[in-house]
Amino acid sequence: MKNNPLYISVIIVGYNTSNTLKESLQSLNNLIITNHMIEVIYIDDGSTDTSLEIFKNYQLKFNKKYFQCNNNQGRMYARNKGIQLASGEWILFINSNIVVDPNLLIEYTESINNNNAYVYAGCMNYLSTDSIFQKYLNQKSRGIKKYKNNQRIHYSNLLLSNSIIKKTIFDVIQLDINLRYYGGAELVFAYKLNKKNPNMMRATKGAVATRINHLNYKEHLSKLIEYGQFNFKHLDKELKLNVVKCNILLTKNILCKSLFNMLYSLCIKGYKIPLISNHIIKLGMVSAILKGYYKTQ
Repeated sequence: MKNNPLYISVIIVGYNTSNTLKESLQSLNNLIITNHMIEVIYIDDGSTDTSLEIFKNYQLKFNKKYFQCNNNQGRMYARNKGIQLASGEWILFINSNIVVDPNLLIEYTESINNNNAYVYAGCMNYLSTDSIFQKYLNQKSRGIKKYKNNQRIHYSNLLLSNSIIKKTIFDVIQLDINLRYYGGAELVFAYKLNKKNPNMMRATKGAVATRINHLNYKEHLSKLIEYGQFNFKHLDKELKLNVVKCNILLTKNILCKSLFNMLYSLCIKGYKIPLISNHIIKLGMVSAILKGYYKTQ
């Protein structure tokens, strides 16, 4: 087992999240630090609230850097700016509404020291006022939770809201800052990385973070409509099929448009039905993406 000191740059992206940023920063102060050098970089993506001032004034126990975008540019632009400012050899991405467990860096360090990979993805928990949707999001069969520790993961399961990535990777594969709206950009990055360096993404199940104010189901579907309308159409066909699973659904016609508009409405009304709620939630999510996608025809 290696035991080299790790220099980690924690990159936090925030946009009008003054109500959650303090909790996120406090969780960083609670991190158990052993053989680490840490810096925290906050990228404010054009907030109109006091988010940046909160970061400036917060008493973090780590070195701090920050950058404020003049206006809202999107998460990939903000993350890319954070990478440019980073001095660490590893980049830990979180968002300003993410709270990390105290042992997060211990778990990531153990994975890094015992494996040979470029990306390690931790588990995400979600808190929402929508208890039905929260239960769906926290299923053990979703995301990194379905893997064994240090197991290779499929590129579609990488979330940049809790992952640590070797910085040199971004010299070869850049984040696509043109995908500035919600959804799809991290899927594109993970897909390109897997194409160039297969099997270099692993699960670190003990590295747990919590999204503390996740949207309710209806609000989440609205974001997926945005995804379908703006970013989804720019994905390669293989990635589109990774999302919607069936080629015929990508054929834009009035029948499909009407069908998924109807399914979208039915899923919003019926997702709380016992026993079948998970199926309805998934159908609604696909319907929302396609509803947005069909708007572009």
